[in-house]
Amino acid sequence: MTVAHDRHRPRFHLLPLSGWMNDPNGVVHWRGRYHVFYQHNPLAPRWGTPSWGHAVSDDLVRWEHAPIALAPEMLPVDVSGCWSGCLVDDDGTPTILYSTARDGEQVTCLATGSGDLMRWTKHADNPVMRPPNAVRGRTMDAFRDPWVWREDDAWYALVGSSIGGLGQVLLHRSADLRSWTYLHPFVPSFDQPVCDDTGQVWECPGFFPLGSEHVLMVSRFQWAAGTHASAFVGAYRDQRFEPRSRERLDWGHRAFFAPLTTTDERGRRLMWGWLPEQRDPVRARATWAGVASLPRELTLEGDVLRQRFVPELSALRADRVHLDHASIRGERSLGIDTPTLEVRCTIVRGTASSAGIRIVHAAGQYTEVLVAWCTGRLLVDSRWSKGVHGSEYAFDTAPLERDGAPLERVTLHLYLDHSVLEVIANDRQAVTTRCYPIGPPDVDVHLVAVDGDAHFEQVEVWRLDPDAVRGGGEAEAIVGWGA
Repeated sequence: MTVAHDRHRPRFHLLPLSGWMNDPNGVVHWRGRYHVFYQHNPLAPRWGTPSWGHAVSDDLVRWEHAPIALAPEMLPVDVSGCWSGCLVDDDGTPTILYSTARDGEQVTCLATGSGDLMRWTKHADNPVMRPPNAVRGRTMDAFRDPWVWREDDAWYALVGSSIGGLGQVLLHRSADLRSWTYLHPFVPSFDQPVCDDTGQVWECPGFFPLGSEHVLMVSRFQWAAGTHASAFVGAYRDQRFEPRSRERLDWGHRAFFAPLTTTDERGRRLMWGWLPEQRDPVRARATWAGVASLPRELTLEGDVLRQRFVPELSALRADRVHLDHASIRGERSLGIDTPTLEVRCTIVRGTASSAGIRIVHAAGQYTEVLVAWCTGRLLVDSRWSKGVHGSEYAFDTAPLERDGAPLERVTLHLYLDHSVLEVIANDRQAVTTRCYPIGPPDVDVHLVAVDGDAHFEQVEVWRLDPDAVRGGGEAEAIVGWGA
């Protein structure tokens, strides 16, 4: 199937021209431009020995692909591939630290780049970091995905790990990024976890100040139960982190993983995650697999982590449908026909058991985004829009904040980009899913109130214009591919 005829290929999300994408790596705002590196198999739409793909944007909307940044060519050191990692500014020298493995040992390697981040040279004495033999006398089952920052006169690195079957991150220190000393587990209370699904491995860590607190992000991997990404808010002192609260970053089932963040020149903390496919690309005859989420800005209110789609995305907007103070009982079509859209609405509780948005893809095929008032949960139901793909990942639910008070008003913000649906409720709870309907790509938006009435205080729906995006995945828009 060609890209032009693949109706499920997103148009304004970042994704590779062809091949496989997974974890974002080394995201950075460098000399006025946004750079997203990512795990990439350029040879096929399935996981394979990874390289680092690279895309660049001036505005967070239009993306251009650059040459592959890192490839597994420093044999035998990174024969297994260039795995996940980060990028730091070493006094003007862009420096990547990335994971790889050889003979069963996971290690960290280093590469330095040109001023435009387009050319990279691997350190001659790689690897620069190896795992400690044991931690607190317990076996260690993983050592990967370094996250590095500068503090006072030293560099510090967190490395994702598993100690005695529980997720953990291990802290290291270095004077020069090339010689590292292991210090201790970063979360002292890891064997009395602050939640009941801590996971067996913590992957792709991130750590940063936000507001007056600190945030530790990890991607929790559980062999039997799957994966998701969490953020812990807590106190950082004496090179140790004590979490007080935890937020799940996205409630989509196997639909958002390995998020990575950076700050830009405006001081915003921006986040991208990996959106896996929920269809088999080979069976679908697709030439690509994997998408990066839309960039989200993270903020902190007390211990509550907020996330919002960046306002730059408004550049995609074209035609608008707008309603104020509409009372709905049953279902009402808004008469907008497009497979790429943005919706913002505020719903006030009435007598309905649930209310929200129904995205109608075709006759009998739809996706619902509903607020269930009695349970205080957000429901995203794509059971009727998966076609023959991934129906087991078709019903997602997230708790909505109430702070002990009745839930009376919910604001939804969502983007639909062909097969990708991203939803954020009340600037807090996010749900991402995938939709693979059959037939022509015609979409309508309905307002829905189930078993009663609901008041839609404000509704705005925009048709999004893919022609506004140069570099959203179309072949003619990509520059520098494979150069």
